[in-house]
Amino acid sequence: MRRTLARRFDELEADLAQMQPLLQLHGMLATRRPLPQMTGYAIAPDFGVMLAQIVADQRPEVIVETGSGVSTLILAYALEKLGRGRVIALEHDPAYARRTREELDRHGLAAYATVVDAPLEPVTVGGETHRWYALGALPAGAIDLVVDDGPPRYAGTMLRYASLPILSKRMSRDGLFVLDVIGEEERAILERWQRELPELRHERLATKKGNVLIRGCNE
Repeated sequence: MRRTLARRFDELEADLAQMQPLLQLHGMLATRRPLPQMTGYAIAPDFGVMLAQIVADQRPEVIVETGSGVSTLILAYALEKLGRGRVIALEHDPAYARRTREELDRHGLAAYATVVDAPLEPVTVGGETHRWYALGALPAGAIDLVVDDGPPRYAGTMLRYASLPILSKRMSRDGLFVLDVIGEEERAILERWQRELPELRHERLATKKGNVLIRGCNE
């Protein structure tokens, strides 16, 4: 019982700690409507602040996001502040894709974000077959920023492994790869990436979920 209460207290304390970055995020982006809830599979507010700052600093023209949701809105708002760029969100779930498109329309952000239906299909990485988003859904040309937030775990195991080997080859010089949702599976994937792509530099962020920045693609 004591352990359960202590765990609940820790969770409550962690949620309360996200109030300040949530307020900061609304101030940075001047959102026209309230953002969807940032709980569960959604990104945490402190990572939302970091994404908005990354866009302001990096000034990307093309952002690719795996998965869609509130993070898509945040990226689109940040691009709107720049007056340039576009985020392409790959979404394997048609219902979720429709929901995100509706949110983009409500916020008036359709000019800065597109949600692409991208079913999970077999792809070949290093001679191995993996399931990942349909490669035909990727935009042509170089990618300046990747926000890796899918596929979700309920869709299968180790599905996110293919993202860095595939997308790193398509990124612009000095492009930035950002990983969200750091759990046991993501840590295993990170360890494999570090073994197989040792030239890339990993930086763990002091966020609620411990997000990771990866640099060095095509330098």
